[in-house]
Parts: sequence; structure tokens; C-alpha cells
Amino acid sequence: MCRGIGDQAYELVCVYAGMAGHRTGSDGDAQTVRWLARELAARGANVSMEPFSYRHFDADVTVRCAGRTINAMALYYSFSGQHQLRKAAAGVIDAHGDEQVMSSDIARMVSDAKADGCDGLMLATQSPTGALCAINRENGTETEFPVILVAEKDLQAIQAAEADIQCSAVIRDGEAANIVARFAGPPGAGSLVITTPVSGWFSCAGERGTGLAIAVLLAKRLSSELTVDLLLASGHELGFAGGYALAENFDGGSGPVLHLGSCIANLGAQMISVCTGDPTTNGRITASLQPLGIRPAVPTEPHDPENWVGESKCWAGHGRPMLSIAGQAPYFHTADDLPDVATTPKLLEEAIGAIGDAASALAGLGTPGGD
Repeated sequence: MCRGIGDQAYELVCVYAGMAGHRTGSDGDAQTVRWLARELAARGANVSMEPFSYRHFDADVTVRCAGRTINAMALYYSFSGQHQLRKAAAGVIDAHGDEQVMSSDIARMVSDAKADGCDGLMLATQSPTGALCAINRENGTETEFPVILVAEKDLQAIQAAEADIQCSAVIRDGEAANIVARFAGPPGAGSLVITTPVSGWFSCAGERGTGLAIAVLLAKRLSSELTVDLLLASGHELGFAGGYALAENFDGGSGPVLHLGSCIANLGAQMISVCTGDPTTNGRITASLQPLGIRPAVPTEPHDPENWVGESKCWAGHGRPMLSIAGQAPYFHTADDLPDVATTPKLLEEAIGAIGDAASALAGLGTPGGD
């Protein structure tokens, strides 16, 4: 019995999520890249690996309070060396908020903690599910002040009793790999770039896996009419390090870019989209995405990265027509982001259909004079 495309996508999500964690440079990241390279080659793509350099952060954190171990993690790049925190400040942050606002708020709390003579910051991450929520961090943003992330409920326990907080970290030069996979279209066909990240936090079923599955299946499907370059970027959670490397070095023609970001086809997701193109194309794209409840905005300054989201920021200055889709869901950036709570085959099938139609419009298929 032939499986539907939604079932195929869900299977890819499950395999991807099973390779946790997906942090750049981790064993899970390397395993994921190898698996994707095999999958794409088996589907007929010409696959190459594109290495890039970044600053790698490894940390070990132990927080014990009232006889139990509390789930905690270090904010990336916040410190190096070994520390035992004896006078840590406390703070709370909306971990599903704007990343620039979060970065500014963290910098302010660190400055205040230093001024108060504290030796670290225990930062409670607010999220819809109440779970510990990871925070993206610009590649190489080093502050040399320990910031430890915990769930909000656990910060209250730490404040109520004396806690033993030990942490150590190393920051070093690292190298990770992006994937460039070309699906050759018919002779004389137009071209399209599809890009989506492959790295992130924990299992990332909804954060990364859904967009990745949609991108892989769409690239193959659209190659019947277009040459499709599928660019899979690591380094997402580190300021889009791999995405910038791909955008700077890609020389595959001047076709438009379809960026698929986080939480596409997720249960309970709030989506945003940005698009550039002529009014007719934008109208077709808007109509295509209407079944998903997504209405793309047209930026007043399309070359300004701040008008875009995720890895589409990396392409903003390259002058290509672009459609970006991304969002947030309740389990975003938490360890609970697993396939059965993130998505369904039906949602994935609907997204593939609608985004596929939007991609065709972006590439000019089916319009007079379209490539």
C-alpha cells in the first residue's frame, strides 16, 4: 500500500527527532547531516557538504536543591572554566519572546548581578508549557559570567532553599557542515532555492523536523518542473552561523528563495510570513497559503534583515525574490518537542500542498512568461 505524502513527512520527522540532540557540532548534529545526505542522494539529488567555522560551547551544569537534582542548562557562551555559585542573582525571562529583547534583558540582568556582587545568574525561562526553555545565542557572544537556565517553578524552589550549583564550560573553535543538494529539473527549467535549518535544541520535532521534512519532499516534487537547490543549514541556534555561510558562498544562479523556518505544520502554532515579489505573484502566494491561515507581509525595506525571520535574514541583502514562513508553538525550544505533540500527517500533508503551490507561484510557474 502506497503511503501518503503526509505519512512520509511524519516518518521523516520521527527519524529526525530520534537523533536528538541537534545542537550544532554535537554527535546528533553530525548523525543528522549524514542521514540527510544519504536520504537526499537516494532521492536523486547531487549532494555536497559545505563546512563552516564557528565558536563551539560545551558546558556541564549540576543544580541540587532539597535533595533532588534540578534540570538546568548553561546559557551559551556565558562563561568558561569551573564555577561553584554561592551568591547567584535570580531573574525571569520570556523565552518565547523577541530574541533581541531577550538579549538586551539578559545583558541588563548580568550587569545588575555584577554590580550587586553576585557570582552568577539563575534565569527562569517562561514558556507556555512551563518547561525549561533553551535560548538562542549569537555565535561567539562571550560574557564570562555564568548564566544558568532553569524552569520558573524550579527557580522558586532554588530561592526557597540553599542550592548546590556547580558548572563548567569550554569555548573553542569548531567546525560543522551544511548540506547543498541539487535536484536537477528539465532542460531549460527555471530555478528555486529552498533553505531550512537542521540544528536546534533537544529533539526539535516541531521546531526543525517538520520544516525539514516539508523541504525535502517539496524539493523532490518541484524538481519535475524546476531545478531546486535545497540548502540545509546548521548553526541556527548560534545566530544562523551556517545560514550566513550558505548565503555568502552559494553560486547556484539567481532564482528566488523559499525559506522554511520553525514550527511549520505544528499543532497550536502562531505563524508569520514575509514575501517579496510583484503584486500578481504575491496575490497568488497569499491565496495559496490561505488554507494554512498564513498571510505574508510585504516588507517596506526588503534588503533590511530586520524585516525578515530566521535564515531568511541571511538572504535579505542578496536581491532575490523571497518567501519566508516560520512560527512558534507551545513546545518550541523545550525537551517536550516530540512528534506526537508537535504535528500530524494530516497537518504535514496540508502544508506540503499549500506551500508547494506558493513555491510554484514564487518561481513563476503557471504565469504568462514564467520560467
